[in-house]
Amino acid sequence: MFPMSVALERAARHFPSAVAMVAEDGRREDWATHVDAVARMAGALSALGLEPGARYAILSPNSVAQATLIHAGYWSGRTPVPLNFRLALPELAAILKKCGARVLFAAPGFTGMAEALAAGGWGGRHVTLGEESAAFAAGTPAMDPARVTETDEAILLFTGGTTGEGKGVPLTHRNVVANGLQFATALGAAPGDLYLHVAPMFHSADLLATATTLAGGAHSYLAQPSPEAVVEALETRGATLTMAPPVLLKGIVAQGLARGRALERLRIFICGGAPVPLELLAEAEAQMPHTDMVQGYGMTETAPILSFLHLQQARELGEEEPLRSSGRPLAGVEVRLLDAEGPDGAGELAVRGPNVFAGYLDRPDDTAAAFCDGWFRTGDVARVDPHGFLHILDRVKDVVITGGENVYSTEVEGVLLDHPDIAEAAVIGIPDAHWGERVVAVVVPRAAAVPQPEALDAHCRARLGGYKVPREYRILRELPKSALGKTLKVELKALVTKPTA
Repeated sequence: MFPMSVALERAARHFPSAVAMVAEDGRREDWATHVDAVARMAGALSALGLEPGARYAILSPNSVAQATLIHAGYWSGRTPVPLNFRLALPELAAILKKCGARVLFAAPGFTGMAEALAAGGWGGRHVTLGEESAAFAAGTPAMDPARVTETDEAILLFTGGTTGEGKGVPLTHRNVVANGLQFATALGAAPGDLYLHVAPMFHSADLLATATTLAGGAHSYLAQPSPEAVVEALETRGATLTMAPPVLLKGIVAQGLARGRALERLRIFICGGAPVPLELLAEAEAQMPHTDMVQGYGMTETAPILSFLHLQQARELGEEEPLRSSGRPLAGVEVRLLDAEGPDGAGELAVRGPNVFAGYLDRPDDTAAAFCDGWFRTGDVARVDPHGFLHILDRVKDVVITGGENVYSTEVEGVLLDHPDIAEAAVIGIPDAHWGERVVAVVVPRAAAVPQPEALDAHCRARLGGYKVPREYRILRELPKSALGKTLKVELKALVTKPTA
């Protein structure tokens, strides 16, 4: 496997005049120009005192400037650490301390946060990402690509912490390149592609675009995603590939924003980062008939994708496979089920392959717990059907054990989402003196709807075994979510169990 610096060199050598970057204002940069900017930014990293192997942090919305900075890390053997700008200052300070970054690049809208971090005891240096960093890099001699190996650290990401504190996940060049090639094998990647970056660049989902770089295609970045902005960018920039979380696709579908738009170039729309109802993909396909709607399953630790499911594949499964599938594993991804038992043969999904990371940052106990004989334990309960399709049933930590019976929260959530008054649903287990845990449903009603617990109960009882039916229903205006719209069940449990005044 080769490092990402070789991929960038290849793009500049074989596609020098092909478009590499399309800015939000429409400005275009070819691969020769982009890689020259990358090489100069790499020189700037060295001039800032960053030694090979050092880490530097980034606080910025999606942008060409951030892409150039991340690529400069690949080029120079330094490690970019994109930060979740939605975090609180104490959380960001903790990440800076964990990763040891002494330089923080902050986009203009985040310089205040960078100054507060520096004043709060972090002690590092911050640089404004954009005109200041570009001018600094322009005056720096271009650096030759470092002698990076495939096992060197390429990027450091932090998990979203949906079940607790986020962990640092170092991904090597081998991890990143391997998953780019796996993406290209599964969905195709070509020099004429343009990938619209909707997912935030601090999230592993952004690495899906690696396949486009490997193919010599183009990239465009959306700084402030919204349903309207996504559709506008897809049309005006001529995107052929994109990935967006369900929350954005739901907005596009609900408002009919894609209907009648010139999206003929959009060949693949990937939806992932949170559970994706197949009905949502079908509704989106009706508005984007030229587009292949695909569900993606993966995680930060797998750089990130493990499997894809095309909407048409889901249809072909038919009524024989009523549970939601996540598709077949990608080429090179091996899967096994740990502790599989019961009539459905479900067990914890473990995986291995060239895209799987080697361990968490400075957390040997967590790393040891996450691996079993070289297999990474995903923390997801799954089964594999006779056709080789994965079916993700639940998170191990989200399985509710009530009266000795296992209740998969996703199954109950799917039933609740079939109710016409429910827009969103999350099912959790709350400690119960009699049952051990009781099933609690937290729902968000559709606009103007006023769901009644009795009606929801009757709806569930008609479709679920008695032990799976929620014993309590809570109604909220919104669920706590991660950056990609995944429900934060730890926060939800704290909210539900919080004593009322």
